[in-house]
Amino acid sequence: MSLLFDEESNKLIRKYMKEYEHIHNRFVLISKLIPKYKPNQLSNYWNNYLDPRLCLDPLTEDEKIYIIEHVQSNRRINGLINWKLVVNGLKVKFGKLRSENRVRNFWNSKLKSDLRKAKRQERNSRHRNRTVESVRPNLSLQPKPCLKDIIYNQQNLSILPIMEPYVTFNFNTPIKMNPVF
Repeated sequence: MSLLFDEESNKLIRKYMKEYEHIHNRFVLISKLIPKYKPNQLSNYWNNYLDPRLCLDPLTEDEKIYIIEHVQSNRRINGLINWKLVVNGLKVKFGKLRSENRVRNFWNSKLKSDLRKAKRQERNSRHRNRTVESVRPNLSLQPKPCLKDIIYNQQNLSILPIMEPYVTFNFNTPIKMNPVF
């Protein structure tokens, strides 16, 4: 529950929603009667917490499976999910009205959990696939540098050009100043 809404406000909202439930702009009317809340705050609070039709029990396994299947099969091309359709499908199939927040929170927590599991499995599989040789290289097979190579490298270091950034200034273009307030 939100700290913004107290029990007295909840009673008033329930009372006014019962009175104005058939009116299209009911949240605007209620916000005029309870001026400390904006219409979108009232709508969000009603649809996610106060609506008496909401089932506030935890999601069942069947509902979770339905959400996963519905989202995977009905996701839009751009990846967006229409949560209203998911909620309506849950209501039709299971006879329980769930809030969009609850359904969305379940889906997002499942995605995070799956991502963590995948990373953990990848890390474990990389760790298992390592051999002793890949962890500890065989130094006897690597060529040892000889004195001639070391001297040659030191002599040729002075020949290499020094690379510095090349910067040019164009004084013909005006500089636009942004005011600081």
